[in-house]
Amino acid sequence: MGPVETYRFLMDEISDPRVRNWFLMGSPLPIITIVAAYLGFVLNFGPRLMERRKPYSLHSFMICYNIFVAISSGIIFYGILTSGFTTNISLGCEPVDFSYSPEPLNMARWVWWLLLLKIVELGDTVVFVLRKKYSQASFLHVYHHVATVALSWIACKYVPGGMWTFVMLPNCLVHVIMYTYYLLACMGPTTQKLVAPYKSYLTLLQLIQFVIMVVHTAQTLMPSCEPNRKPLAFIWMFNVVVIFYMFWDFYKKSYCKKSQ
Repeated sequence: MGPVETYRFLMDEISDPRVRNWFLMGSPLPIITIVAAYLGFVLNFGPRLMERRKPYSLHSFMICYNIFVAISSGIIFYGILTSGFTTNISLGCEPVDFSYSPEPLNMARWVWWLLLLKIVELGDTVVFVLRKKYSQASFLHVYHHVATVALSWIACKYVPGGMWTFVMLPNCLVHVIMYTYYLLACMGPTTQKLVAPYKSYLTLLQLIQFVIMVVHTAQTLMPSCEPNRKPLAFIWMFNVVVIFYMFWDFYKKSYCKKSQ
């Protein structure tokens, strides 16, 4: 197939027709534009903008932002959980139900809401830049955010249901805990000292989350499990393994050496 035929095949023939007309889902161009604007601001325009400016405090914004993301993650966790996992979706190999029945359609909608939330979470890095906390906008941080947005779009476009949505449950749960921690850390020096000893456990929790994701998705390696969706599984598992390695390296450098 030529480039045009390949594009039509990817966008029309193998994608989920239910989401085709949803916001950001018609083509990859809008999400590519968002990611490009994010990278342009974080890597170039933002630092240049702040070069001769004092760092912004953004204290009130960070409190509201962390509350919003924590609550939204909890709502999406509940939405995905009750759109199949509490009724007829097992933890085994479950293909996507592309029907317009209420439950599968609700699941697809929650996956779409998760994509929007992952776009909002790009604001983490924007805050780092505006506060001139450039060390926090590390390669790990930026790669993780970009990969998460890209994989969320792919999931919503091609597999917004079945076993593919299980990995979103631990992710949402971890984000509830993580952004609650960030919220408490914003509440002042006293609260910050109380929660600081638990900071390493956040990274450990993320590492456990990645292991759960890979183990569950590994079912697709069986010949009978989702035979037409295996390329997505390889893309997903490769990215999770890469992110796991970077988080593990960060954990060792940040906490193991300090304890020694």
